[in-house]
Amino acid sequence: MRKVFLLLFLLIVASSGFAQEGGTETFVPFVSKLKAKADESQILVTWRNPRNLQGTILLYRHSSELDQGNLSDAVLIARLSADRESYEDIPPEEKPYYYAVLIEDSSGTVQKLFVPFRNKTSRAVRISVPPPAEEAATRITGIRAEVLDDSVQVVFETSNPDRDMLLFRSNYPMFSTEDLLEAFAPLQLEAGTTRFVDYPIPGVDSYYAVIDTEMFKLGKQVLVAGENTTDRGVVVPLEVQRVALPPPSAAEAATDQPAGDKPIAQTVPAAPEPSKQPGQRAGVQPGRQSGEPALAATPLPYLQPAEGSGSVFSMPRRRADLDPQTQAAISRILTSTAPVEAGQTTVVILPEDRDEPAAGESASLHKILQEHLLAGDYAGAESKLQGFLNIRRSPYTEARVRFYLAQAYYFQGLYEEALLEFVLSQGQLYAPVQPWLESCFRHLWEQP
Repeated sequence: MRKVFLLLFLLIVASSGFAQEGGTETFVPFVSKLKAKADESQILVTWRNPRNLQGTILLYRHSSELDQGNLSDAVLIARLSADRESYEDIPPEEKPYYYAVLIEDSSGTVQKLFVPFRNKTSRAVRISVPPPAEEAATRITGIRAEVLDDSVQVVFETSNPDRDMLLFRSNYPMFSTEDLLEAFAPLQLEAGTTRFVDYPIPGVDSYYAVIDTEMFKLGKQVLVAGENTTDRGVVVPLEVQRVALPPPSAAEAATDQPAGDKPIAQTVPAAPEPSKQPGQRAGVQPGRQSGEPALAATPLPYLQPAEGSGSVFSMPRRRADLDPQTQAAISRILTSTAPVEAGQTTVVILPEDRDEPAAGESASLHKILQEHLLAGDYAGAESKLQGFLNIRRSPYTEARVRFYLAQAYYFQGLYEEALLEFVLSQGQLYAPVQPWLESCFRHLWEQP
């Protein structure tokens, strides 16, 4: 009976990791609760060390479940101190892996015991790396722009026909993010588009850029002259008598459309001519006084085409001053109230724009605020912020930009312009805007 208990004791000692060192018994334990968890780019390996561990932790990785037979083929990925209980592994390939943790004592002896769910994993794990945005993005090459009659045709090639793109037009070359912000509002191009017909203002240089939509949202677009942005401007001749986008007929659109291509431009259909009222002259809309000038289409609403004799520029009407009785009544009301001074003397930056973001539209806005608005370059801030608004933003981002644009106007003494921008931003920024509105009203009242 004693022999049976002795044999059991020896088996327990052997399975628990006892070893002989210099004639004395040294306990070589093993770790427990080994786990491996994968995310998109790495595998986190965790375990629980035994108490009073003395030795070095050895972490192995293999494409098969580890045991004594294949340990020599495994990769020893780390030798760790006895206080470590985790390790972040970045595997070289996207395939399943198994892990094991062994302990080496002070003499270099490794107890090669493998116990599932204690010091080795029995289930493989693998990373799942999504394709980086740069790899999924389309690459635009071979961009060129040429004048065709009263239009400009932009042609380019795309490496990924499944990606949406943005088309930018500017009166200056576009080689940086700041140049894009000062360009006209971009046009969304459908995936697969390789040709677009634009109708810019005659007599003005036009430059074009095409970039991947998602890359622009991430702030990671790269502009390369001759590849995705033009380095030479094109000009529609001044002889072209056009002040707005011409509405081509359906027959013209079908004729210009090559077989198999997608539509090259989104055009606005011609508005139906209003029915002519009795006694109404041709070209005069109903309800308009006969002597009142008619506005042309954008972008030159005050350019009045005259029949048979060039063009006439009509200035808008000036605002009328209040009559003396109304001005006197307002003066009596204001003199009966406590005087309020325009107290806004320094630029106010919202909390979310004080720290520099890593990338994206907030990073571009932070740069404008630091380099221009906070530096006292209010005219430069005005130009940059207006360019920033050329691109469609979220309602809250637009409100922030208008809040800063209003301050740029305010410190230039343009209180009417500042007041309008503050009003447009107060829906999202009610509390920060109120002191500025009071200051604008006070300045406007005190102006002669």
